[in-house]
Amino acid sequence: MRCGCYNGPAVGNRYVALDLETTGLDTEKDEIIEIGAVRFDDSGVLDTFQTFVNPGRPIPHQVQRLTGITDGDVAGAPSLAVLYPQLQSFLGNDPLVGHNILTFDTVFLQRAGLLYQPAVYDTQDLAPLLLPGLPEYGLAALADHFQIDFQVRHRALADAEAARELFLRLQETSRRLPLDVLSSVAQWLTATSWPWRAFFERSWEFALGAGASTRPFHLSAPSIPPPLSPEKQTASVATERVLKVMSSAERHPQIFPLFDHREEQQRMAAAVNAAMNEGKRLLVEAGTGTGKSLAYLIPAACQAMANGRRVLVSTATINLQEQLSKKDVPALQTLMAADGSDGTESPGSTADDPVLRSRGFPASDACLRACQLKGRRNYLCLRQFDALRNQPLASDAEALLASRILIWLCSTQTGDRAELRLTGAEEAIWHRLSADNLQCTPDSSPYITDGTCFLQRARRQAEASHIVVVNHALLLSGTAAGGNVLPSYEHLVIDEAHHLEDEATRQFGFTAGEKSVSDVLERCEALPRQVQALLQSLTVALGPYDQLAGAVAAVRDRAAAARPRLLEFATRCIAFLQEHCVEQAEHEQRLHVTRATRAQPDWPGVEMAWENLRLVSGELCAGLERLLSLLTGQDAFGLVNQELVVAETANLLGETQGLCNGFAAAIEQDDPQRIVWFERERSEGGIVISWVPLSVNDLLREMLYADRRSVVLTGASLRTQAGPAIAPESRPASLGFQYIQERLGLEDADTLLLGSPFDYRRAALVLLPRDIPEPSWPDYLKVCAQAIIDLARASQGRALVLFTSHSGLRAAHAIVEEPLRREGIQALAQGIDGSPRQLVRALQSSPNTVILGTASFWEGVDIVGEALSLLIMARLPFAVPTEPVFAARSALYDDPFGQYAVPQAVLRFKQGFGRLIRSKTDRGVLVVLDRRILSKSYGSAFIDSLPGCTVRQVMLREMPDQVEQWLAAPVASAE
Repeated sequence: MRCGCYNGPAVGNRYVALDLETTGLDTEKDEIIEIGAVRFDDSGVLDTFQTFVNPGRPIPHQVQRLTGITDGDVAGAPSLAVLYPQLQSFLGNDPLVGHNILTFDTVFLQRAGLLYQPAVYDTQDLAPLLLPGLPEYGLAALADHFQIDFQVRHRALADAEAARELFLRLQETSRRLPLDVLSSVAQWLTATSWPWRAFFERSWEFALGAGASTRPFHLSAPSIPPPLSPEKQTASVATERVLKVMSSAERHPQIFPLFDHREEQQRMAAAVNAAMNEGKRLLVEAGTGTGKSLAYLIPAACQAMANGRRVLVSTATINLQEQLSKKDVPALQTLMAADGSDGTESPGSTADDPVLRSRGFPASDACLRACQLKGRRNYLCLRQFDALRNQPLASDAEALLASRILIWLCSTQTGDRAELRLTGAEEAIWHRLSADNLQCTPDSSPYITDGTCFLQRARRQAEASHIVVVNHALLLSGTAAGGNVLPSYEHLVIDEAHHLEDEATRQFGFTAGEKSVSDVLERCEALPRQVQALLQSLTVALGPYDQLAGAVAAVRDRAAAARPRLLEFATRCIAFLQEHCVEQAEHEQRLHVTRATRAQPDWPGVEMAWENLRLVSGELCAGLERLLSLLTGQDAFGLVNQELVVAETANLLGETQGLCNGFAAAIEQDDPQRIVWFERERSEGGIVISWVPLSVNDLLREMLYADRRSVVLTGASLRTQAGPAIAPESRPASLGFQYIQERLGLEDADTLLLGSPFDYRRAALVLLPRDIPEPSWPDYLKVCAQAIIDLARASQGRALVLFTSHSGLRAAHAIVEEPLRREGIQALAQGIDGSPRQLVRALQSSPNTVILGTASFWEGVDIVGEALSLLIMARLPFAVPTEPVFAARSALYDDPFGQYAVPQAVLRFKQGFGRLIRSKTDRGVLVVLDRRILSKSYGSAFIDSLPGCTVRQVMLREMPDQVEQWLAAPVASAE
C-alpha cells in the first residue's frame, strides 16, 4: 500500500481524484479490489494513495483479464473495514474528481459507510458539456482526445491519475469560454442539485479575474456558395471520365489508403453512369467488398458537376450515412480537387474559405460540393432557445440542457442534435427547442435575416450542393409532404434499398395510441400556466387580456373533457382486442382489423366510443384555432416569449388534427387498400392503433420515381436466389430480382448482379447440422443452447448468435451464460447486458465474448478481423405469420409462402451472413442451427443465396472440431 495522509481542511482549489477497481459492475453486490487516489491542485500532484483490497470472494476471470489483478494479489490485502480510517483521512474534506464517479465509485463508498464532500466533479458528465460532438466519452477516448499519457489502464491509481489530468484539461477548456456564456451557465447550474454545479462558477470567477474579454458571444453567418444552376441541356458524361477519376484514387494513397483495382466496382460505376446519362432505372446487387459507395458517388459527382443537376443519395442506417458524409464524400472531394479532368495536379482548385473547408465545402463552383441533410426536428431553433433562456428554467434537466446548448453554440456549425447525444430525459425538452416547432419567415425571425438559422443554413447548403446525403425516412417524408422539405434533384441513388419498402410503409402510414392522445391533452392543460406566466410579465392591468385568458381556459376545459372519452375509447378497444386476439409469441397482443372483425357484434361499441372522442376532439381543435388566432392576429399581444406559446399551440393543433384523421381512417373506413391493427403497448399496456398501405409500389412509382431523370437502387442483398443452382421444379416462385422489383414498383428497371471480390470458398465455412431437431420440437432449445456452448468454446468466443425473437434469445442466454463463464467466455445478450453498440464494443475489446442478438444485429454490424469469427443463426429468419402487415401482404399471392415468405426470409438470411466476412483477410464460420435448411425443399434457396462458400453437412458432435480447424488455418491454405 502506498499512501500519504492529510487531515487538514479543504484548501483553495485542492481536489482528490479517485478510482476503484471492483469484482464487477453491480454496485449493490460486487466488492472493491483496489483503490487509487491522487490529491492535487493547479500546481500539480500533492500526494497519492494506492492499495489492494481483499474482497472476500474470488475475482471473476474476465475482471482478472481486464485489470491484471489476481486472487493472489488481494489474498494478503486488508479488508475495506480495516482501510476505512486511512482512506477517510486521505479523502479529507476535498472535493472528489473521477470518471463515472457519481454513479459508480461514490456508490461503493456510500455502501461501505465512507463519507465524502458533497462536491463531486464527474468528468463523464463534464466532458459532454464542454466537448460536444465527440464520438465517445469514455476515459480512454477522452485521454486520447487530449493526448494524455494513459498507457496503463483499468488499474485504480493509473485511472485516477488520468482522471486528474482530464479534469484539469476540462477546466482549461471551460476557462476559454466567452465570459457571458460562463456567466449564464454558472447561474443556471448553481441553482441545481448537480454535485459538480460549482465547477462553472469557479471557471467564471477565474476567467473574470484573469481579465477575460466581456464582449458578448454571438453567432456568425457562414459563407455558403450560391445554389446550383442546372444547364439547360443535359450533357452526357463519358464513362471513360468516370473510370479515370476512379483510377486516380490509386495515385493518391494518402486519400484512399486501402484502394485497389476492383473490376466489380468499375462495372458498377459504368452502369450507374449509363443510367444517369440515359435516364433509366437500375437495380444493382453488389457483394461485400465491391466498394459500391464510390461506384455510385463518382458518377454522381461527375454528372452533377457537368450539368449542375443535383444527385440525392439516400441510406437506411446511421453507420452508412456517417461513412458517406464523414469519410467517402470528403475523400472524393479531396481527390477531385487534387486531380484535374486531365489527370494533372491542380492545387489551386482548393477552397480558401476556412469555414467551408471545415464542413467539407470547397468554395469554388468548380469543386465538388456535398452535404448531409436531416429532418427539421434535428436542428436547433435559435428563436425557441432564446425564449427558453429568457424565462425561469423549470428543472435541473432543463438547466443542464440549456447549458449544454449554450456551450455547444460556441463551436457548432450545424446545430444538429446528433452532436449533443441527448439523453432520454432531454428528448422532451429538445422537442420544444427544435426547428420542427416553429414556422419562421424572414420577417418573423432575425436569425433567418442574418443567416444564422441552422435549418435555413442546412437547406442553403443543400441547394448549393452537387450531392446531398439523406436517410430513407427524410426522403419519403419529404415526398409525402409534397417535396417542400428536400431541394430539387433529378438523380436519385438509394443505397440499402432492401429497407425502402419498410420505410415507405411507415412513412405513408399512421400509428398512435392512448398515450399519444394523453400527452397532447396534458400539454393542452399546461397551456394556461404558460400564458399566465406571459401575462404576469406585464405591468399593465390584465383587463385587455381577458379574451386571451378566456380562450386558453377553454382549451384547458376541453382537454379535460376529452379525458373520460379517451378512457372510454381505449377501454372499448382493449376489450375488443382481448376478445378477438389469438395469443401470440413474445406475449404480444395484436389484432388485424379486417372486414370480418368489423362484422363482430361488439365492433359498434368501438365505433360509438370513437365518435364520442371525435366530437370532443373537434371542440378542442376549435379552441386551439381560436387561441392561435388571438396570438397571431393583427392585434397580437407582443408578450415576451410569446413565440413559445404560439409554437406550442400550433403544434398541438396540428397533432390533434393528425390524431383525429388517423383514428378516423382506422375506425370509420373499411378500405381494402389499408392494413389496420390494434395492439397493446408493451411498457404501459395502453391501446395503439396503426394502419399502413397494403402496397407501396404504386406510391413509390408516382411520388418518388416519376419526376426523377434516373433512379439507382443498390445493396448487398437485393436478389433472393443465386440463379440456376436451384432445380426448376423446387425453385420457389418470384425469386431473383423479380421479388424486390415487384415490391418496390420497379418491374421495368435494368438489373445488374455483381459478385464480391472476396474468395468466399477459402474464407467462409458453412456448417449445416444434419441431426439437430427442428425448431418446433420440444428439445430444440436445449440442443441449440448446448451447440452454442460447444461452438463458442471451439472458437474461444469471437462469436455472434442471431435470434429471430427476444424470447428465444432470453431463454438461450439463461442456459449458456454460466457454462461459458466457467470457460472464461462472457455471454452478453442484447437488452440484458447493454445496447447493440455497447455489445459490439465489448466484443471488439475482449474477443473472449459471445454476443446474443436479435433484429438490429442481422445487419449494419461491421466487425472486421478475428473479433468476429463465428456466426450462428439459431433459426431461419422467417417473419411471424400472424403479423398484420405480413399476413395482409402475403394474402395477395397465390402461393404466399413460396412467393412472399421465402424470398423475404432469404434476403434477411443474406444480410445476416454479411456480418461474417468484412475484408479480404477475414476468415469465419457460419453455423445454421435450423434443420429446415436441409429437410425442406425451400432450404436450397437459402444455401444457394450464399456467395460460393465451402458448405458442409455434418453431425452436431463434429461441428466444434470443424470450427477449430477452419479458424486455425490461414485463408490461403483452405481446401
